[in-house]
Amino acid sequence: MLTFKDLRKNLKIRREKPQIWLLEKEKVGYIQIPKVATRSIQHAMVRHLVSDSAINDNAIDKKLIKTIEPQYSAHMSLRQIRRDIKGHYFLFGFVRNPVTRIYSCYKNKVLDQRKTGGRNILSNHGIHLDMDFPAFVDTIIKIPDRKIDRHLRSLAWFLSDAEGLVVDYVGKLETFRDDWEYLRSLYGLQIPVHHNKSSHARKMSTVCSKTTLEKIIGRYARDIELFGYQQAVDEILREYQ
Repeated sequence: MLTFKDLRKNLKIRREKPQIWLLEKEKVGYIQIPKVATRSIQHAMVRHLVSDSAINDNAIDKKLIKTIEPQYSAHMSLRQIRRDIKGHYFLFGFVRNPVTRIYSCYKNKVLDQRKTGGRNILSNHGIHLDMDFPAFVDTIIKIPDRKIDRHLRSLAWFLSDAEGLVVDYVGKLETFRDDWEYLRSLYGLQIPVHHNKSSHARKMSTVCSKTTLEKIIGRYARDIELFGYQQAVDEILREYQ
């Protein structure tokens, strides 16, 4: 049963807007998506912003990022971004395979919290830390983007509207080094320090049934099409043959 706190959070979620970082000097904007190298890119943005100061890389931690973040980022609707920002800034975002993104969210927000006794930030959706992955998927596929936690929203919710993509450039986590090098060559952005590295990605066939996988594919079908992940999804489906 949802608590009053959960209900309040659900109301807040419906009012959320994408978060965008803006570098005024370079006229560059970054729309961030949770579970897509967010910490690494934030770290790179802050490194770039303090590059002329006496602050060294080792001093850039979560606390410093949280201090600088409000000065250079804001929450804006896509309508506002398209109207006021696009065309004046070079806008970019990063995406990842929607299937692996959802499993990564489950691992980080459910499994890891269960192991460490951490906080359940998804309890407002009826998700509990003892929930297995198939049950997790069954829960989230019923919740539309406007009502779901940002970690589980479609990639398209952050980067596109009825007119199409709001950003000028979409990089991918799977080709992060090369895609970031393109941005660095244009604007001199610092090379990100990688966080939350996983040594080996688990095969989805060891995590869930084909039925569960197909539910994820259905829920995030637009992301798969819009960001060119059909081939990658087909490769995952072949694991079940």
